[in-house]
Amino acid sequence: MEQPIKSESRSSVLAWVIWTLAALFVVFNYVQQVVPNIIAVDLSRALNATGSTLGNIAAAYFYAYAVLQIPVGLIVDKFGTRRPLVLAILVAGLGTFAFAWAHTAGNAELARLIMGAGSAFSFIGCLKLVEEYFPPSKFSTLAGMTNTAGMLGAASGAPVAVLVSGFGWRQTLAWMGAAELVLAVLVLSIVRDRAEEPVERGTSAPSAGMSGLLRNPYIWINAIYATGISLVFVAFGGLWGASYIQKAYGLSSVAAAGIGSLLFLGGIAGSLFFGWISDFLGKRKLPMVLAGIGALVTMGCLVYVPGLPLIGFKAGLFLVGFFSSANIISYAVARDLSPELAGFSIGFLSTCYYAGSAASQPLVGMLLERASRGRGVAGIAALTAGDYRYAFFPLVLFLGVALLASLVLRETLAHEPAAEKAV
Repeated sequence: MEQPIKSESRSSVLAWVIWTLAALFVVFNYVQQVVPNIIAVDLSRALNATGSTLGNIAAAYFYAYAVLQIPVGLIVDKFGTRRPLVLAILVAGLGTFAFAWAHTAGNAELARLIMGAGSAFSFIGCLKLVEEYFPPSKFSTLAGMTNTAGMLGAASGAPVAVLVSGFGWRQTLAWMGAAELVLAVLVLSIVRDRAEEPVERGTSAPSAGMSGLLRNPYIWINAIYATGISLVFVAFGGLWGASYIQKAYGLSSVAAAGIGSLLFLGGIAGSLFFGWISDFLGKRKLPMVLAGIGALVTMGCLVYVPGLPLIGFKAGLFLVGFFSSANIISYAVARDLSPELAGFSIGFLSTCYYAGSAASQPLVGMLLERASRGRGVAGIAALTAGDYRYAFFPLVLFLGVALLASLVLRETLAHEPAAEKAV
């Protein structure tokens, strides 16, 4: 009796070690998403970039990420996760080195494309390993923990800003690239494609295939929800939020980055909560609807309540991140809709999400330029807090669209939550 217990314990430890390594790549992914927000002023000066150009540089990451999500899902479904994940981390690290030493806007965009192409494997790869090593009753919880890992990276704005202030943005990014190369070696050494012993699987009927899945309207509605409720992380937290906070409250770049990280700290708490509550209740739709209402109300107040004190802004920013992190439930819905094609289904969702993300950053940038031209001025330094509020309207609008999507989405868990199984 003692030997099976030891074997099960080793399998459990290995599963968590593998998840940890894969989740570290997700951390790097989210750090790289928000880096342009932290270095926007330095990058503008170094590359002589306008607001639209900065938006395009930041968005290039998401263009590559979005285009590759479905191919990534198909690759890990067919060939496993380990080798593609190692190669992807190497590509992301080399792309980070290239971005660190880019001296033109074109080179910076190309480097961001390479970074996004490598990082495209991070979230899907991690969730695919979760699907292989953990039972379905833990999927939403582990997905929430994975998203939390990413949010920790996104919330690193203040310490990254300190590093940039002390060592420069180029040196800081070069260190990030080196760290990714070390992670690639660790993943190559430890991660395996599937557990030694099969884990519990769902009892859903076989999928009708990719074409059948794409004909299912709920996969599209789910993608609309995930995209609409998440854009605040990308367009506000990933690029324009820190500069808005500086303008609105007269703060330094480091202080503004610290306050901006509250959005992602809220996302950390929300990812853990919504991933857990969905599995605990055995429901997807109810928490998605409640989060949609909360995100829309808090973001509307954050942007359009006049004279909002700084303490209120901080609280609102945390709550927006908390409610918007319910996007993590969408990944569980995607898995529910097709357990046999989990990689493809999650990849499709990520494609829609990152396509919207790629469009949101330059969209806000164009609206900022339009607002400043209307006053006869140009350049980031000339923007006012009012210009930012005008440009943030699409973020509020898409939160409303996400709420509508959650209302028409059907419940994908028709059963009571499964009993927790130790892993």
